[in-house]
Parts: sequence; structure tokens; C-alpha cells
Amino acid sequence: MGTIWFPVWCALFLNVQASPAGHTEDQICEPEFDSESVIFKVTEKHLRPTTIVGKVNFTDCTDVTRLIFTTYDSHFYVETDGTVTVSRWLVLQEGQRRFDIHSWDSKGKKRTVSVVVQYQGDHDAAHSIQSDFPLKDITNNLEDAPQVPILYFPKSNSGLKRRKRFWVVPPLSVSENHRGPYPLALARIRSDIDKVKMTYYRITGPGADEFPVGLFTMDRNTGHLYVTQELDREKQDKYMFQVHAVVDGSAPAEEPMEIIVNVIDQNDNKPVFTFLGNVAESSSIGSEVMKVTATDADEPNNDNSQISYRIVSQEPQQPNPSMFVINPTTGAISVNAAGLDRQKYPEYTLEVKAADMNGEGHSALTKVIISVTPGTELPAAQGGGRSRRDADLKIHHSSSEKMFLNLLPLPSEEGMRRRKRSWVIPPLSVPENSRGPFPLKLAQVRSDRSQVTKIIYRLRGPGADQPPVGLFIIDSDSGWLEVTQELDRENQDKYRLEALAVEEGQAEASESIEIIVNVIDQNDNKPVFSRDTFKGEVPQSSAKGFEVMTVQATDPDEENSDNSDVCYRIIRQEPEEPNPSMFAINTTTGLITVDATGLDREKHPQYTLTVVAADMKGEGLMGIAKVILTITDSSSPTGWVIPDITVPENGIGPFPLQLAQIRFNEDETKKILYSISGPGADQPPVGLFTMDGDTGHLYVTQGLDRENQNKYTLQVNAVAEDGGATVGQTQAVVKVTDQNNNKPVFNKDTYEGEVPEASPIGFEVIKVEATDADEPNTDHSEIRYSIISQEPAEPSMFTIDPVSGAITLSTDGLNREKHPQYTLLVRAEDSAGKGSTTLFEQVKVILTVTANSASMSQAGEAKRRRKRFSTAPLSVMEK
Repeated sequence: MGTIWFPVWCALFLNVQASPAGHTEDQICEPEFDSESVIFKVTEKHLRPTTIVGKVNFTDCTDVTRLIFTTYDSHFYVETDGTVTVSRWLVLQEGQRRFDIHSWDSKGKKRTVSVVVQYQGDHDAAHSIQSDFPLKDITNNLEDAPQVPILYFPKSNSGLKRRKRFWVVPPLSVSENHRGPYPLALARIRSDIDKVKMTYYRITGPGADEFPVGLFTMDRNTGHLYVTQELDREKQDKYMFQVHAVVDGSAPAEEPMEIIVNVIDQNDNKPVFTFLGNVAESSSIGSEVMKVTATDADEPNNDNSQISYRIVSQEPQQPNPSMFVINPTTGAISVNAAGLDRQKYPEYTLEVKAADMNGEGHSALTKVIISVTPGTELPAAQGGGRSRRDADLKIHHSSSEKMFLNLLPLPSEEGMRRRKRSWVIPPLSVPENSRGPFPLKLAQVRSDRSQVTKIIYRLRGPGADQPPVGLFIIDSDSGWLEVTQELDRENQDKYRLEALAVEEGQAEASESIEIIVNVIDQNDNKPVFSRDTFKGEVPQSSAKGFEVMTVQATDPDEENSDNSDVCYRIIRQEPEEPNPSMFAINTTTGLITVDATGLDREKHPQYTLTVVAADMKGEGLMGIAKVILTITDSSSPTGWVIPDITVPENGIGPFPLQLAQIRFNEDETKKILYSISGPGADQPPVGLFTMDGDTGHLYVTQGLDRENQNKYTLQVNAVAEDGGATVGQTQAVVKVTDQNNNKPVFNKDTYEGEVPEASPIGFEVIKVEATDADEPNTDHSEIRYSIISQEPAEPSMFTIDPVSGAITLSTDGLNREKHPQYTLLVRAEDSAGKGSTTLFEQVKVILTVTANSASMSQAGEAKRRRKRFSTAPLSVMEK
């Protein structure tokens, strides 16, 4: 048994065990694989597409070096050089995967090798969940995050024992509700020893191998640290665990390093409150009735949890609609007008709104019921109302200052010389709009030399001695790094500083270290529409679903986060006839469509819609715009010339490719400038379409994919050059026509079924099904099925319905003893199996012949009796 080891570029350690048949020079060359079977051993159960698992070798006794290999297992693909690659996600749930690989010799004879992909396990990582992630997948994820810091285990001339007392790694930070993709790279932990010895890394503690197990994971070979899912600060605001470095086959390479991961707050909680109170009918104006209090589970002392109160409504509204007033900051409700009368109005119901982000963020409404009591009796609720439902109050005793207290030891002189090229301190993180108090301590820089000589610390770089000067400072004696004022991520999201350690009496710095300060986003910007008022036209004959126009709002907060993701809704329609919901809006794209029939230009020639765009999934800060829609009596927009615009997908250019010319009729009398907006123009995917401002020619800048999007709705704007006023707006729809660029896909990798031995002809055994992503109800997606081969080949036992995919028995004679199993190769071909551009896919169908059930045996016996009965008259006639 031989062992073949593959180069280090393979994504996983693996070996191939084979038993190649030996050849001598006198032997006649026989085309064959090196062995009848091979085993590919892997150290991961989760195999990602593009992962290389091994290589098979086939000799066809010619000079050809590139051969055709096939396998019926769709999880794998075999290159022409024999390299076996994973083609789709595969989990080795039973520890292994078996399949066959075929090739053909120069005479057309098929040769087969049996392959087993086997999970071999990893004893060093047996107790850690982190090895469950495929290494190549994680590596690819890391390439998308080039700012991931590298953390080195501490080293110095005087040894680890002296330094470990004050070695504290600055906490890593992750925003709660981060969208990933996961696993998300956080940092890379390394020991210098891995330069000379094979070193393995692992993590232990809460979030690693303790509850919640697997929240954080580590690549044991590279030291990359990942978080595997989104975090919730209200559930846990900090995680502490240890990193271990172990030299292969020996004792630990380093003392464990403690890692802290802070979860940065986002505004994802609403205020909660409910109260009752009393007021004496003789109370004077300004008398405090009660105080309402709302709590917010977001981080204390910042805008996410800063609540503002206001009274939304009062019932009854007599004798004054403003009988009470509320302090927006404290929640104290006071009498605001004279006239309290217990006999006439014994009770008032106030609807109070509490909103965070200083009144502009998440909000909650509550009913505050105030009973009017007789005389001068003190309000029962004075000093605080009685809570009908106690709020879930959570107080986190952690100041902003405590959050950032970290120690950044500068490397020793020897250490600096040895590794300064790769020394990277993890970025510090500061939420924007932090309230301080300022200056706010972030981290402490310390030099080893401070134990033997006086060290003076200095700071330089943008934000220190360069504009904006003084934003960050450092205490020259202690090394404390501080920020002097609140930061704004939309102004600058990152600062790069350099801390210097200068020995007293020296002019030059003996040590330096780069410090990166990341500014964490907070939801402090509301969506802003591209214009205050949108204008459009709608033909009165428009059917439900007719696309009217697209409105757009943008949010400058961090991209691809809830803080900047905008949701749209229509909050008002005027007039409301004949239906208060004549129009609908796509909450994600802002596309407005007709939602009801009954548009009538004579009765209602114009509609005004009030549209809101709100971040935080529609529940955060909001912007408002007006949409004015004019109802026309024509099926085409007034004054516009718009041809039908179609584009075949997968166009090869040259680009930009002219599609059509769109004109506004007034360009015959005045100079008109044209522009387009909407998805594909100035919204993602930005720049897919462009327009010549002078001529109105519309262009596409790259090939399109119908399966990604089958049409684009663009808003076309016409502006008079002389006055700059908009003289017309309309929509142009670009339709993407289908090309046959998708092959059928079976809904199973392998079909398995059973057929009783006594089954009659026509018995349906199993049905296969494939789908095609091309346009429905066209030849491109119309599938036909056929049986390509059957093993054993003789006799041919089965047939398949080319349209339905139902496989039936075509002849009798099943013999379980002789042929206990049949393997069919079934093909699904699009274009109805005809034409020059047909695409196909194949699947294996394994049918096991089973013993007959009682009913099936009776059916088989009846069939035989009918056969004997039908032949008897022929015998009589022959006589």
C-alpha cells in the first residue's frame, strides 16, 4: 500500500492510499487507473466548493496528458489532470463519501476507480469546535477583511514571567447585530515560535468550548480568530476567553493570552413604560401631578438610550385640549390649565410617547390615566406614579472610561528589532457621539524601558500633531492615550496614530508603535430623499401592478447595516377616493405601483402621496417626501417618446452599448437636458445604465443577467437648460431577455428507490425532477428526460416518461437473486431536448429489487394465470 502526499497548496491535509499495479518494461501497457480504489483523507467534515481533496491518475498508453473524467456525484468535479475538487457544499455526516470516477481509453472503453473521501479526525483539535470550519472558506473570508489585526504573544529579553503581569491585549470590538458574512474575521493571534516550529492555536473559555459553545472559533493552523454569528449586547456585552499556542508534539509554546471582545451597542430597543396617577381638582397651574419613566435596554449614557417625552393626545379635550404638559427630559407631568372639575371630567387619559435618540429614534406609546380627586388632597402619584406594569430595568455599571482601559506595551528594543515589521496592535474602537466625560481614556502605552529609565511618551499623526490637532493626546509621563471630544464617523471613520517612547535626555525615540482608532457607527443620521417632491404621470387605464415611479432616499450611516438600510411606506394619500390605497410602495426598492382599479382623470386628476423612508428596518429615524401623480387619459406619458427597450442577457458588447433614444417633445422648441435615476443609474448597481444628457441616448455599460434581475425601471428627467427647471419626468423600463445559459438541476444528488420483484409492466418505480433557472414557459426551461445507461445493461428493464420524469418497468423478468440492483444514468436536457443550444445534467438512479409483498405476489400470480388462459385457445385452434 503506497502513500502519496500532495503539495501544500491543497486546502486541507490529505493523503491518497492506493495499490498501483506494477509494470515492467516487458509488459504490454494496459490503460487503467493506478488502482481500483483510492481514499482521500481530510481533516474537516465541512467541505467548501473549490476545495481540492485529491488527485487520481489514469494511464491511457498514449502521449495525451489531459483526459476526460466524469463522476455522477454532483458534489465533486474532476479536472482534466485528475484533480478532484468539491463543486458544492458537502458535509461528511457519516464520516465519509463514496463515489466513482470514470474515464475512457483511446478505444472508447470505460475505466472506473472507486473513491472514498474520508474524515480522518484531528486529535489535537478533538476538544474544540473551532476545527469544524473549512480552512479555505475562512481564509477567503479573511481576504475580504484586510484590516484584521495581528496579535503576537508577548516576548522580551528578560522572559515572559516578568512581562505577563502587565500584558493586557486591548479588547477587540464587534457591533451587535453585525450582518457578517459569517464566520467574521476579528484578529490573528501568532507566536514567533511558528516561524521555526509547527504551532497550533486554540481558544478556551465562555464562547469557545464553554457555553455559549462555538460562538467564537479559531483556525488552529493560522491563529485566525472568528465570530460565528451576530451578537446581542443586551444579552451579553463582553466575552473573555484564552488563546493557547502549542508546538506540535511538545509542551505549550506560550502562556495563555486573555482576549476580550466588547460588543458595541446599536439602537435596537424601544422604551417601555405604563403609569397611573391622581390630581387634586384644586391644583394650580404648574403643580406636578406625576412622573413617568421609560427605560431603554441600550447602552446607558448615550443617544441610543437617551429618552425624550411628549404628550400625543388628551381625552377628553375639555375644558382645554392642553390640560397637562410634560417635561421632555424628566417625564414630569404638570397641570397646564385651570378648570379641573371632578364632577364633569373625573378622569383624563393621556397618550404619552417616549422616544430615544433625543426624541427621534425608536418610540413607544403608553396610556397615562389621571384621576381627578376632590379637594386639596396630595396626588397619590406625586414623586412617582404607580406602575401598572413594571419596566424591565437593567442598569449596567460600566462607564465609558472603564470600557477603554487597556494597556499597550511597546516591544523591547530587542523585540523591536526582531519583529517590528509585523508588529500590529489591534485597533481601538470608540463609538461616535460618545458623551465622555472628556478627555476620555482609551488605552495606556507602556515601554519596557520605563522600569530602568525615565520615559517620555509622545503622539504624532493626523488627530494628534496634525489636523485635526489635539483630537487625541497622550500623557507624557504615564502613556495614557485619550480622546478630547466626541467623534463623528461620517466625518472620519478611522485615525492612524504613532506613539513614541523617548528616553529622558535623548532626542530620538527608542521605540514606536502604530495605533489605529476605529470610530464605530451609531444611528445618528436620518434618511434623505433625492428630492423633496417627486412628480410623475399615471394613465387612468393602468391595471393593478402598473409601475409608476421609484423614489430614493439615502442614509449616510454605515453601509450594509440597519443604521443605513432604508424601508419605505406610504403614510397618506390625498384624495382617499375611490380607495384609500390606490397606490403601494415596495418597502425595499421604493418602487410605487398602482394597487387598485378605479383611476378616473375626470373625478380625481391628481394624487398626492406622503412617503416616509425610515432606517432600522423601518422603525428608526425617518425622512419624508411628497409624490405628486397626475392622472392622464393616454396609455403613454404626455409629451414623451419612449420606445420598447429590450436587452439580451450575457451581451458581449462592445460597451457602452446604445439601447434607445428617449425624447421629450419640448426639445423641438427649447434646449432640454436629460438624466436618469433609480436602481441601475444612481442607485445600486450604480452606473449600469448611463444617458447622454444632450441627446437622450440610453446606454448599458456591461452584460446583464436575467436570472439576477429581469427588468430595470429608470426615472427619466427632462430639465430646461435656460431655467434649470424640471419640465418633465417619466419612467423607462429596460427588459432583459432570456438566453439559454442555465442547465437543468436535479432536486437530488442521487435517487434511490425500490421495485418489487413481481412488479407488472408499467409499474411506476420512481420519479425524477429537475428545474431550470431560465425564463419559465420557454424552450430554455422546458426539460426532457431520457435514460442514458443501465447497469447491468441487459436486459433493458426500464423506461422514462420524457416530460414527467416518471420511471416505469418496461418488461417483466425481474430476478432479485440474479440482479438485486439496477443503476440508471438519467439525463435532463432543456430546450425540449432539441436545438443547437441544449444544456443537460445527469443523475444516478439506484433501484433495489425487493422481495414481493403479499399483494404484489397475488398480482404476479394473477398475471401469470391470465397469460396461461389467453394462450389456451390458440392451442385448440392449432389442433
